[in-house]
Amino acid sequence: MSIRKRGNKFTVKVYDPKTPGNQRWIGTFATEEEARDAERAATAGITPAARARTVGEWSSVWLRDYARSAPATRRTYAYAAKQIVADIGDLVLARIDRPTARRLARQWPTNTARVARTMFGDAARDGLIASNPFTQLRLETPRGRKDLDALTEPEIRDLAEAAVAALGEYGTEFRALIMFLGYVGCRPGEACCIRRADVDVERAECTIRFTVDGEGGEKPPKNGKPRVVTLPPPALAVLGDVPPRLDSPYLFHSARGRRLSKGSLSYAFRVVRQRWGKRDKLELYELRHACATLLMERGLPPHVVANQLGHTDGGALVQRLYGHPSERGMRDQVRLAFGGWGADGEQRRDEARGNGGVSRPL
Repeated sequence: MSIRKRGNKFTVKVYDPKTPGNQRWIGTFATEEEARDAERAATAGITPAARARTVGEWSSVWLRDYARSAPATRRTYAYAAKQIVADIGDLVLARIDRPTARRLARQWPTNTARVARTMFGDAARDGLIASNPFTQLRLETPRGRKDLDALTEPEIRDLAEAAVAALGEYGTEFRALIMFLGYVGCRPGEACCIRRADVDVERAECTIRFTVDGEGGEKPPKNGKPRVVTLPPPALAVLGDVPPRLDSPYLFHSARGRRLSKGSLSYAFRVVRQRWGKRDKLELYELRHACATLLMERGLPPHVVANQLGHTDGGALVQRLYGHPSERGMRDQVRLAFGGWGADGEQRRDEARGNGGVSRPL
């Protein structure tokens, strides 16, 4: 075993015959007392998580021992953890209080604050800290998709037609993709992975089995299970414009005839959006929001819309994110109910009379 002083800190190594050189690196510590505690813990076989003292130490343990299964999530967590460690890595984990956490969360990007909440949550569950200081910070959070101005049906069609003008020969297929996303409501990554065999034209249905993962491969959809969605007539009609390829089982392809990826999808849509020229910041994902809005405005209950979108919460998320379209529809119904009333607040005599010409009071 070896404790050495380097500058103002102390380094620790312990004997381990399974490690090259028979010494295993434990870490660097601010005081000799912390170094001796780490040495005793390592000798006793206590896990690194149990002796993590600083935010930096816990971050290293957390990224390694609590790694998420999705590669994209691991990259996101590692990127956020890098900023967290740069700002508070030397601080003792248990000394981060709620006022400090709130100040940090306000200056960090939203995603970094969310990762910090997850990181400290795992530390609390493991007993390293008494509670998670990054919870219930009462910060203003963006409403996100609830504030989106959903595309209307004419706008979806105009956007689709812009693809024909912007992408040449490939524009017809991309036009079909836009119409498909706008009326079916699947996620763009799911549309990339649809096979022609997944489409049942006679039943006007499509089975969503996969989505694109962070590495460009395929994985099950977000809830982990395939789902069958309905193909409304506008979506079903445009599939005839997508020629099948003998060298590919997929329904939609890139301009080069390959399976769609997030990169090729994003590039093509950016060209179409610029040609359309009506919304500079429009994202392809907003077609999913537009579909949910159309379904809500047609009077479908939230749990039915949720089933089409692939939600498993019985419609709770649909009500929270897409509730305003139905509110708008109800306002329109109120206007229609008073459509025959004059400016003076009384119903027009010629429209109010019925059944023998007698006006009926409300």
